[in-house]
Amino acid sequence: GLRRRGWSGTASAAAVTGAAVLVGGLLLLLLALAFAPYIPTLVSAFQTGVESVRQQVAASGSPELAVQIAAAAANFQAWLSDNFASLVGSVANAFTVGLLALFLTFFLLQDGEKGWGRAIEVTDGWRRERIDDAGHTALTRVGGYLRGTAVLSAVVAVTDLVYLTVLGVPLAAPLAILAFVGGFVPYIGGLIATGVILLAAWGAVGPQTAIVLLVLIAVTRGIVSNVLRPVVYGSRVGLHPGIILLVLPAGAAVAGIVGVFAAVPVAVFVASFTASIIAALEPEVAPDRNPIVPHWLDRVAQWGWRLLAILVVGIGMILILGTVPLVVAPLLLAGILAASVVPLVAALRRRGWSNQRAAMVVTGGSVLAIVAIMVVAVVALGPGLSDAISGAEEGAADAGDATDGVLGWLETASTQVGTSIAGIVTGVLSGVSSLVVVLVLASLLTFYVLRDGRRGWDRITQPLGDWQRTELETTMTDSIGVLGGYMGGTAVISAVGAVSQLLIMLILGLPFAVPVAVLSFFACFIPYVGGFVTTGLAFLIAVAFGDTTTILIMGIYTLVFNIVQGNVVTPLVYRRAVHLHPAIILLAIPAGGALAGILGMFMAVPIIALIATARLPIMRLLSGEPATTDSAEGVIATGSPPATAPAKSGSAPEPAAEAG
Repeated sequence: GLRRRGWSGTASAAAVTGAAVLVGGLLLLLLALAFAPYIPTLVSAFQTGVESVRQQVAASGSPELAVQIAAAAANFQAWLSDNFASLVGSVANAFTVGLLALFLTFFLLQDGEKGWGRAIEVTDGWRRERIDDAGHTALTRVGGYLRGTAVLSAVVAVTDLVYLTVLGVPLAAPLAILAFVGGFVPYIGGLIATGVILLAAWGAVGPQTAIVLLVLIAVTRGIVSNVLRPVVYGSRVGLHPGIILLVLPAGAAVAGIVGVFAAVPVAVFVASFTASIIAALEPEVAPDRNPIVPHWLDRVAQWGWRLLAILVVGIGMILILGTVPLVVAPLLLAGILAASVVPLVAALRRRGWSNQRAAMVVTGGSVLAIVAIMVVAVVALGPGLSDAISGAEEGAADAGDATDGVLGWLETASTQVGTSIAGIVTGVLSGVSSLVVVLVLASLLTFYVLRDGRRGWDRITQPLGDWQRTELETTMTDSIGVLGGYMGGTAVISAVGAVSQLLIMLILGLPFAVPVAVLSFFACFIPYVGGFVTTGLAFLIAVAFGDTTTILIMGIYTLVFNIVQGNVVTPLVYRRAVHLHPAIILLAIPAGGALAGILGMFMAVPIIALIATARLPIMRLLSGEPATTDSAEGVIATGSPPATAPAKSGSAPEPAAEAG
C-alpha cells in the first residue's frame, strides 16, 4: 500500500517494520505486565479448580475417573512448564532471536520480491509462472491466516474479559490474555484456554457461576466460528480441520510450544506449493503409457539421491576434518590469506619481481602483521577483559535498579554474553602453543600456494576440455575475488569500529577502552552481531562508571554506530564483495555457530559466498554442457572463451596464477 502511494522500497519496508516492532513490543509489554506476574496465581487457581472437579467426580461415585482427571491435569501442567522454561530460559538467546528477526523482517520486506525472482530463475515458461503464482498465493494465505487469527483472538479475548469481569471472577485480565494467545492454536488452543478459564472460575466463584460462564463462552465461540470466521478468513486458508489436527501434535513433537504456534502457518504454506511443484516436475510431453512411479516422483527421487550423496560426502569430510584440526586450520587460514594478498603479489610481479620473491615478501609481511595483532590482543585482553566484563555486568545491574526491574533481564543477558566471551578468549589464550603451530604451517602453505599455485592448477585441469578449463578458471578467479574482497572489507569494517569505539571511550574518560576496542576489532569479523555485542558492552560500562551526560552520549553513539554499520556500511561492503543479501548473512551466522561454534560464525559467510559463486559453474561441469549449448560448440572446437565475456575470461589467468 505504501509503495503504491509512491514510497520507496526501503522507506516503506522501514516504516512497516517499525510499526510491526511497535505493535509486537506493546503485545510483549502487555504479556509482561498483565500476564507474566500472575502465572503462579493462575497455576494455583487452575490446581484449585482441578481439585474441586476431582472431589465432585469422586463424590459422585467415580474415583477412577477422578484420578485420571488429576493425572491429565498434572501432565499438561508439566508439559507447559518444561516448554516455557526452555523457551525463556536463555534471555540472551531470546534477545538474539528477536534482533535477527527484526533485521530479517526489514530485508524481506525490502528485497523479498528480488530474492524470490532469483530463487525461481532456474525455471522457465509455464513452470516459472506456475511456481510464481503459487508463491504469491502462499504469501496471501499465510498472511491472511495470521491477520484473521489475530482479529478473531482479539474478539474472543475482549468478550471473555467482559464476562469474567461481570461475573466477578478474579484474574480476569490474565485469563483474557490467555484466551487471546490460545486463539493462535486452532481448536486445541481455544479448548485448553477455555478449560483453564472455567476451572479457575470453578475454584474461585463456584460451579454455578462457572456453568453460566460456559454458556456465555459457548454462544460467543459459536458466533465467532459460524459468523465472523468465514467473513475474516474467506477462502484464504483452505486447510481441512483433519490436517490441522494432525500438524498440531507434529509441531509440538518437533519444536515444542513454538512448533504448536508455527504448525498451521507452515502447513498452509506447504499446501499452497505442493500442487505447483508436482506439476513443474512433470515432463513437457506425457508418455503414451502410465508408469507405476509418477514422473514427478521419479525426478524427486533422482534429486534426492544426489542430495543424499552430497550429504554423505559432506558429513564424511566434516568427520575427517574434525579428527585432524591441525591440518584443517592451517589449510583454511592459508586459503584465506592467499586469496586476500593475491593483489599485492600481482602488483609486485608487474614491477618486475620474481614469483618466489614476491610470494616470500608478501607472506612474510602478512605473518608479521598477524603476529603483531596477536601480541596486542594478548597484552590487552589478558588482564583487562575480565574487569571490562565485570564493569558491564555492574552497569546492567544499575540499569535494572534504575528502572525498578524493567531492565532486570539485561543483567542476566550481559552475564551470559560476558561468560561466553571470557570463555572464548580464555580458550584462545590458553592454546597459544597450538596457535603458533597453526600459524607456522599456514604461513608455509600460503607461500607455496602463492609461488606454485599456477603450476598445480594447470596440472589439475590438464585432463579437462577447453571449455571446462575456461569455466573452472573463471570460477576460481571469481572465488578468489570473493574471498579476498570479503576479508579485506571485513578488516576495514572491524578497524573502523574498533578505532571509533576506542576514541569515544577515551574522550569520555571511560575505563577499559583498549581491551574493549581490541575485542571489537575481532568481534566485528562476525557481521552485524559482533559490533552490536561490543558496543553494548561499552554502553554498559558507561552506565556503570559514567555520569548522565556520558551515558547519553554513549547511548547516541551506540545507536548511530549500529544503524550506520548495520544498514549502510556492512551491506554496501558485503554486497560488492560477496554478492550476498544481508538476510542470508544473518541466517548464516547462527547456523555456523550451531555447527562449529565461534569458528563457524567466522567462517559461515565466506563459505556461503564461495558456494554461491561456484554453484552454477559446478552444476554446468557436472552436467557436461557449457553455459549455452548453441555458443558452446565454438568454445569446444577452438578452445577460446565465449565472445560474450572476453574481459572476464581474459583477465582470469593473471590472478589465478598467483593463487592456484
